[in-house]
Amino acid sequence: MSVIDITSKTQFDELIKKHPHVALQAHATWCGPCKAISPIFTKHATEKLAPEGAADKLAFARFDTDDVPDLAFELGIRSIPAFFFFNNGDKSDSLTGANPPALKARIDKMSEEAGKDAFSTKEEF
Repeated sequence: MSVIDITSKTQFDELIKKHPHVALQAHATWCGPCKAISPIFTKHATEKLAPEGAADKLAFARFDTDDVPDLAFELGIRSIPAFFFFNNGDKSDSLTGANPPALKARIDKMSEEAGKDAFSTKEEF
């Protein structure tokens, strides 16, 4: 699956240690706008993880704010859907609301940064 379902704060902490670039969606099962934007988030994840080696640099995850309240509290979530972008374990950007063009722009930016990282870490012969 292209999007990892986070079920604990510990699982999330491990994810951001393992992957330099992480896009995280905060949602709830009862949230209508969350249901509307989730397939779009999943589509972007599938597209961005397709290139070889991308899964080593990028990760896409989501969590239900009702199921992982300690992570929701740590992120300061006041409205959902909310999206958070992490670079090397640090939150670099966020987005609140179901806004497909803004979400795509932020995912494209994160993917571009991950591509630069992949290029800079390849060995030259």
